Amino acid sequence: MEHQTTVMVDELQHNLSTLHCPQCQDNYLHQGIVELYTPTYRYNQEIPHDRVTIVDGENIFHEVIPSQHGNNPSSDRDGLIIHFTCEHCADTDFKLRIYQHKGNTLMDWRYDDGTKP
Repeated sequence: MEHQTTVMVDELQHNLSTLHCPQCQDNYLHQGIVELYTPTYRYNQEIPHDRVTIVDGENIFHEVIPSQHGNNPSSDRDGLIIHFTCEHCADTDFKLRIYQHKGNTLMDWRYDDGTKP
């Protein structure tokens, strides 16, 4: 079976949609950790930094790190990563990346190691 690397959704009633697993195309996905990246310049330096917020259940972590050391899917704009597991692909974790690039909002899937499904 060829894997779908684009983000697939089905329209349901009341303008709602379901998200599909990029590996098996099933729609039984469970959300996990959420990572939010906001570019910032720290101490007026020319070195770009990202303000990172990670939400893991009831735990929330904040830090500012140099952009080149982070996981921001965007090279210079905001980025969001949502971790998912699929009920049918139980041993595989996926990340849905939503990010900006030159005025566009892009979405794609990645495995934990950064490769595409």
